[in-house]
Amino acid sequence: MEALLLFDIDGTLVDTGGAGLRALTSALLKEFALHERAGEFPELDLAGSTDAGVVRFLFGHFEIELESANIERFYARYHVHLRRELSTWGRRHGRILPGVSRLMDRLHRHEDLAGRHALGLLTGNIARGAWTKVASYGLDGVFGFGAFGDDHHDRDRLGPIAIERAALHTGKRFESNRVFIIGDTPKDIRCARACGAWAIAVATGRFSREQLDEHGPDVVFDSLEDIDRFVTVIGRLSEVR
Repeated sequence: MEALLLFDIDGTLVDTGGAGLRALTSALLKEFALHERAGEFPELDLAGSTDAGVVRFLFGHFEIELESANIERFYARYHVHLRRELSTWGRRHGRILPGVSRLMDRLHRHEDLAGRHALGLLTGNIARGAWTKVASYGLDGVFGFGAFGDDHHDRDRLGPIAIERAALHTGKRFESNRVFIIGDTPKDIRCARACGAWAIAVATGRFSREQLDEHGPDVVFDSLEDIDRFVTVIGRLSEVR
């Protein structure tokens, strides 16, 4: 029973130790010569947010014109800073989250599951940042496609994009009962609901199991360490609807 598994990155697969926020802040201040206004930098809630949404907010805050040229300037600078932060700060303070390496190995390589599940990303990171992050923590080659924070500023719009790209990548159409969105925030749960997918919550980010439960996910895991249970849940839910 083949399923489409769409994984969030930050707080679900990896914890960069704040490397992403450091890169975002330094890139904006440098690219738009805002160092004298560094004290005005607002507090950001990045949990489940898209990079495009954050950019819209920051550009408004600092009165930067929201045009494609400025956005691309920022993304290019941000990616340079992100690679540097991941190789320094992220290496010292970041980590791949518990169970992730073994789960990906099971889903991607083992004979009992290899080829049965399509693995993709659904993340608020811009595409180039997303691929850099997963590669930095040893997950390159696991995911073949995804939907990203530069596809749309509204995370709820990313599910259909990821499903369409999965079809293009695999040559198969996935009905909603075979689509699973796995993430660590209420916004991931809402994103799953928006496209009719199963919502699998993981309490490895800033939200506790109890906080995630309040938003009505289909299943909550404390972490991705219980691989047998995860695989069993995917198989069972795929046959429900």
